[in-house]
Amino acid sequence: MAELRLKELRTTKSLTQADVAAHLQIARESYSRYESGEREMTYDALIMLAELFEVSIDYLLGRYNVNPIVLQDGELSLLQKFRAVDQRGKRSIQAVVEFEYSQSGESTKREAM
Repeated sequence: MAELRLKELRTTKSLTQADVAAHLQIARESYSRYESGEREMTYDALIMLAELFEVSIDYLLGRYNVNPIVLQDGELSLLQKFRAVDQRGKRSIQAVVEFEYSQSGESTKREAM
C-alpha cells in the first residue's frame, strides 16, 4: 500500500524517481525499491518523504486513507486568531475570504480565455 502512495504522491508533484532519490540522498535504484515495495523505508527516509510530500507518516504508510491537512507557515496562527474572535468577526473574515477566493477564481477564468 505504501508503495502505491509513494508513486501517486511523486507523480502528483511531477517529480521523477531521481528527483526524490536526490532529496533523500540515495541512489535512484534504492528509491525505486521503496516505491515497488521491494525494500523497507528507513525511519529517516519516512520523515524526509513525509516532509517532501507534505503528508503524515501514517498516510504515507497507508494507515489512513485520508491525508490530514498540513498547515503551512502562518496558517496555524491565523486559525488560532480566527477561533479567538466573536461571531461577528468570524462572519467578517469569512466574507473577506469568500470575496478574495471568488476574485482569484474569476481572474483564473479570464486568463484561460
